[in-house]
Amino acid sequence: MRLPDIPHRHHRFVRTTAALGTGALALVRRRDVSAEYQGSLRGATALANAGLTWLTGSRAFLGKVGGSSGIDEFLGAFSTRGSGPVRYASSPAHISDIGALDGDADADTWWDEQASVTSPAFLNAVTAAAAGAVSWALWPATERLAEAIDAKLPTGVGRGLNAAVNGGLVALTAVLIDRIEDWAGDVDEEDYAPLEIELPAHIRETVEALLAQRHPNAPATAEAIREQFSSAQFFVWVAYPDSLHSGDEPVVLDPDQVEQLLADEDIRSIDVRPRASGSGVVPARHTYPVTGVTGSSALADADDAGDHSTVSTGQLELSLEIVDGRLSSVDLREVDAEPFADEPPASALAGSVPGTLHPQRFDDEEFGCSSSFEVTDVDDGAVDDDILTLARWPRPDELTFRTDGAASARE
Repeated sequence: MRLPDIPHRHHRFVRTTAALGTGALALVRRRDVSAEYQGSLRGATALANAGLTWLTGSRAFLGKVGGSSGIDEFLGAFSTRGSGPVRYASSPAHISDIGALDGDADADTWWDEQASVTSPAFLNAVTAAAAGAVSWALWPATERLAEAIDAKLPTGVGRGLNAAVNGGLVALTAVLIDRIEDWAGDVDEEDYAPLEIELPAHIRETVEALLAQRHPNAPATAEAIREQFSSAQFFVWVAYPDSLHSGDEPVVLDPDQVEQLLADEDIRSIDVRPRASGSGVVPARHTYPVTGVTGSSALADADDAGDHSTVSTGQLELSLEIVDGRLSSVDLREVDAEPFADEPPASALAGSVPGTLHPQRFDDEEFGCSSSFEVTDVDDGAVDDDILTLARWPRPDELTFRTDGAASARE
């Protein structure tokens, strides 16, 4: 069961409720009820204090300030966990997991982040329960103190002053949180998330042209994939600044914001989520046996190529990935001209037996390593030629379609 919390989008309502509720609770006195109902009032006050404490500790009230309990960071300073070699990933873990867009999450990751004893949601629940218990235990003493203060002030002034101070402190805390967030927002951080897009017309035409090629094994498979593609939603992963959206709930961006996000985003894969609920294809996981290949010469020769004609000096391959019998992604990758170049030559393998070591040496540039980098000035608004934006994806007439086991055919 997921631990309860309130999304950040409700922060105004939650902060207002917490401030007003705290002020209202400060107006109540035990002398307002007869002795037989004071036990019930004591319990209700404890529950109210627990609820208000939980509200002020929720994500909606604390915002970014409540993003971490701080305990994990403190314990990490004394732990040997993670002290081994650094491991790098080509993409965040939540991106590479199949089904991330469908809401599937690894159980261990969910437990560590959402339900561990050091998570903010768990600590908030424990703190609220503790506040309720303390309120119950100290209720007689706090009531005697309130009555003593009321006796020294004109009628009603003590209650009003107590309500104003308590409610005002909660409201002031909310204002200070906003100021802290504004100060932290001066350093604009970027997050990475999927953005649903309207598939550009030239990419749709390209995929449709690929699917129009004769399937080498099962024409019914091509028809099923075409049906899935025609009804699908399309997503690309983009980096976005906190200033655009700092919450964790889906938000609809306006066209200008979408254009800004996609303007210089290097996109090599488009996630596909078919809406059609038809039967899947077999094999359940495979690369569609028809691909489209293009190169720099084909792009340069296109009359309407535009600025995407300088994308790559090599070939690009358009392919469709099938996962669980459904179209999962449209990928555009560079073709490795020498996929087996790093393997030992046949002459070296002729006398090789199990246990033979074949040392190989690589130049830094060949192996992709470099000890320095060069910063070059670029014009404002210019897009690097190596960045493959959606506008630079190839058109149908720039592709040579290839079918597994058959000769290539130019379309």
